[in-house]
Amino acid sequence: MIERRIAWREVAQQRWQKANNSFGNILTRRTQEITEHTVANLHSLADILLSTVADFKLVVTANHAHVYTNDMELLLQLDQLSCLNWKTYSRAVIDRPKDTIRLKNPQHRWRSYFKNSKITAEQKRSIKNFLAMQEGIRLSPALLVWLDGAFLRTSDYFFVDHNEMSWLTMLSLVHSSLIRKTQQIIPANK
Repeated sequence: MIERRIAWREVAQQRWQKANNSFGNILTRRTQEITEHTVANLHSLADILLSTVADFKLVVTANHAHVYTNDMELLLQLDQLSCLNWKTYSRAVIDRPKDTIRLKNPQHRWRSYFKNSKITAEQKRSIKNFLAMQEGIRLSPALLVWLDGAFLRTSDYFFVDHNEMSWLTMLSLVHSSLIRKTQQIIPANK
């Protein structure tokens, strides 16, 4: 995987260099090289995670990794790694049922999240037209911005609040498999 990342970064760097030439060097792109030291650090982390019997969830985004676990021994092992920077720890308090969202003053019963996917301009137009015709729904702020923008990739943080599950069937007629999950909205305790 690391070798693929190094190759991908080289291709991406070449694209940015071509773009710089096309736009008169107004674009800059900083990429941090994947060194042998970086590879060794990744292997140190992987050795711990692959050898543990503890339950954990690993979420990786760009150059950050988040480890979620209830196992203090695993956290102590990770804390011993000097190569990990900006370590922070927090304890989550689960105060709501699974697959629910708690809002202070909910106006809707359900929240449905989009999948990350690349779509065509025509598909985006259809989605936008469908959403514009719907009454009684709430679009997330990021989804509203995306609908008026030029990007053709949906993000997994786009959501729609709605009151009827049948609304999802209507949306699937416009674009199938757009929704990745739906959660019930419950009122917050006052």
